[in-house]
Amino acid sequence: MITKKRYKILGALIGGIFLTSAAAWLPVMIDYLVKLDIPASIAINAGYGIFFILAAIVSYVFVTELIKARIQIKRCDEVLETSKTTQLHDKQLFHTIAKKQILLAKRNNWPVSMVAIYIQPMKGHITADKDVSVQIRDIVLGELGSVLRGSDMTGSFTKNEYLVFLPNCSAEHVDEIAQRIMVRIANKKIIVDDNTTYHLECKIGIASLEPSAAELKRLANRALEALDRAKEKENNVIETY
Repeated sequence: MITKKRYKILGALIGGIFLTSAAAWLPVMIDYLVKLDIPASIAINAGYGIFFILAAIVSYVFVTELIKARIQIKRCDEVLETSKTTQLHDKQLFHTIAKKQILLAKRNNWPVSMVAIYIQPMKGHITADKDVSVQIRDIVLGELGSVLRGSDMTGSFTKNEYLVFLPNCSAEHVDEIAQRIMVRIANKKIIVDDNTTYHLECKIGIASLEPSAAELKRLANRALEALDRAKEKENNVIETY
């Protein structure tokens, strides 16, 4: 709200200065054009034409800067606020958006992190023999929505496996986020067709990169490598690259 008021005041000030100055220089310019033997009607039209061109330029610059400021505010809000809904992106869209986020992170000197998650339904040491990937997906997306921020991205390219890209997230913060994801998902249960109840076992691999080394492929490979180590262990596990 403060920013909007500032821009309204600034816009009114710029407009007032421009109109006030036009009242002074516009008649002078028209008089100058008339002295150059340009017909008065043409001189007046030319003067007003120049005035409107300058007004358009000033308005364009002001509106452009206003839009940039609002975009920046929105990005900052997304970094701080928790997402209300989590969308699951396909591989192409995930990589396209994440690469743009990487460039933004480099520009703003933000660390970036990745969480790789693998979920499997277990009853003791027995894995469910039914395909329950849809049930797992719904649970995972529902729980991630209460943990992730609006700027975080989730993708799934392999059954029961998920990647979460977190811009502006340090190694310390991604470890905390991974712990929260683990607690929320590992407490969930699903019922398979034969009414057998399975609990969800959660394996997580995490990785982080500093802004100078931020690169999507390297970040994802490190998180997946950590996940592979987690898969080799029993129960709920978090591995860090």
